[in-house]
Formats: sequence, C-alpha cells, structure tokens
Amino acid sequence: MQVNFYSYAEAVPTQKEFAICDDHDQSPVRMEHIGDSEHQVIVISNNRTDYSFIAVDHNISLKKDDGSDDKVCDAMLLTDKSLCFIEIKCWRGGTWVKKAAAQVACTIKHFNNSHPNDKHKIRDAYLCNWKQRKKLLNESKNELKSNFLKEYKTHLYISNVIQELV
Repeated sequence: MQVNFYSYAEAVPTQKEFAICDDHDQSPVRMEHIGDSEHQVIVISNNRTDYSFIAVDHNISLKKDDGSDDKVCDAMLLTDKSLCFIEIKCWRGGTWVKKAAAQVACTIKHFNNSHPNDKHKIRDAYLCNWKQRKKLLNESKNELKSNFLKEYKTHLYISNVIQELV
C-alpha cells in the first residue's frame, strides 16, 4: 500500500538545536525543547529553515502483507537534499541495535515503495538509545553499516545526537 509520507511533514521551528522525544507509549514521537524530558535525542539544526519532521510510528499506518501493523522507525527528518530515518530505543544491553536497524530498513522499504522517484540525494539513518546515553556505542558495527549502505543506499549512525543534515 502506498502512503504519501510527505503529507505528514511539519516544519521544524528555526533554532540551533531541538529534541525529539519518545515516551515509549502508544503516542507518536514529538519535537520539543532540549531539557523538557529525559527521553530525548538531540538534533543539531543550526538555525536552518528547511527542516521538516515526520512522526512515523503510531502516526502513519504502514502494514505488512497480512494486514497487521509493520514495525517501523519512530521518525524522519528531511531537507531538500537529505532524508534521515530515526529509531529511538530505551533498552539496556546489546540487542537493540539489530532490532532498531530492522525497523529503519522496514520504513525505508515502505518509503521507497511509496516514493519510487524520490530525489533526495543523501540518506542517513540514526539508531538512538537514551538509556545508553553515557557510553553510546563506540563498539564496532562496521559490517552492519556497510551492509546498510549497500542494500538501502543509506548511511547508518549509532548516536544520540543527530548531526546537521545537508
């Protein structure tokens, strides 16, 4: 089923940085000021005016072939040149990276199906985990990152800070 992801986009207010908050309930993630809650991922936007935000999970109905809800990422950011897929976890332990990557991959597949002629030249994906904020994963995930780039043409990052998009 095709879905117009862009119809869910909302403008990001001009600011140096902002936060995306996931309360891990059945509500979509949201933008907020840094420090408004503890469940935040920071986005560096450097006062740009061309950012848009799309809450995906619990907002856009994306289904499997059998009609059940698909496991998709939490949000997307976009500019004229860049797309960024974001999954936020609150897990301890190491298994969250694989699950988060699978959710982003699923969302990319839905997006590509719905927007086969998309013109964004740069694609990034961020796997975030606010429970591991202090030691966020200097562990090597080079094979996962390399495979992700080959299969989805998307650069994969594991970080709680989303760097400025192009």
